[in-house]
Amino acid sequence: MMLQLQNKTFYLQRDLALYCRTGLKEPETSIQKHTFHYRRLVYNVVKDTLKRAFPLTRILFGKRKWKKMVASFFENHKCQTPQVWKLPMEFSEYYQEKENPFKRDFPFLKTLLQYEWLEIEVFMIEDLPIDDFRIEKKSEEDLIIPNPEIKILFTEYPFHIRNVKEITEEDKGQYFVCIHRDYHTKQVQFNDLSYPYVEIILKANQNYSTQKDFIKILSKYEKDTNKVIQLYNHFELFAMQNTIFLGYKK
Repeated sequence: MMLQLQNKTFYLQRDLALYCRTGLKEPETSIQKHTFHYRRLVYNVVKDTLKRAFPLTRILFGKRKWKKMVASFFENHKCQTPQVWKLPMEFSEYYQEKENPFKRDFPFLKTLLQYEWLEIEVFMIEDLPIDDFRIEKKSEEDLIIPNPEIKILFTEYPFHIRNVKEITEEDKGQYFVCIHRDYHTKQVQFNDLSYPYVEIILKANQNYSTQKDFIKILSKYEKDTNKVIQLYNHFELFAMQNTIFLGYKK
């Protein structure tokens, strides 16, 4: 009897989920007149969550195409996560994996969705362990403590620094976006960086390094030693002010 009840519950949940997604084959429920409203409420949660998560994509698409995009995802994708805040991740992955006409219209859609999801992911990331550090620099041999709550995104289009509706094929190139959570305010920050500085950030988060280590990286891209030192000092100041670097190991 218990097994039959469990099977009945499973099939009802499956049929109700299918109905909520497609609006077809309304299942029999204990309060039939409320079933339609349940679908409406579920869809509103999905719609509102995605609306807040992807403001740039919405601007790029316009209301009509955005509505179709959300509806297609809702009807065809079986959501896996029970956490509403992770729903944009599945939305992003869905449109990266599936062939659809939106990709043909907007060549940078895939990366734009990643970019907007990463803002949420970095904001919601669990606090990561950070060694004790001091703000004052004592010598060039000090080990630098990086901010581990950071992501680097490569993109061929500059939607992080340009109006998305004004971007054309002429803007296609190589861009690197640093997305990190500010150590003090816990707000997400975005910075456009050239690759040498990205390499510095990646090394800093791989293992503790010194100014000498980072200058060596920059020396691969610039042969003038004085200019390299100047470029590094400028970047270190910028990184400290923006909590990409947090300080120096005690």
